[in-house]
Amino acid sequence: LQIKSGKSEKEVQQLLLKSVQYLERYMYLILFNSYLHLEKKNSWQRSFTTWMQQVAARAGVYDLLNQLGFSEFENLRDTPLARLRCRWRDHCEPPDYGCF
Repeated sequence: LQIKSGKSEKEVQQLLLKSVQYLERYMYLILFNSYLHLEKKNSWQRSFTTWMQQVAARAGVYDLLNQLGFSEFENLRDTPLARLRCRWRDHCEPPDYGCF
């Protein structure tokens, strides 16, 4: 709802990015919970990173994460925010704090 009420295009994009990042974090929490439950019987011999590569990747998780977005607000095929590379690139840029 906040996305639709954005005052400028930049604010809309920032709110959209923040929303997609929250959704991505939620998916990782679900994945980590799955890892804990599935790997418990083997005393967590595989790391979460290895499990993601060997188990989750086969299930198409990275494809889902690379197409993440909200179809109500954007065309997922045309938006760069849906792609992991763009979300992480934007996340790693220095913040605008203190810019006057």
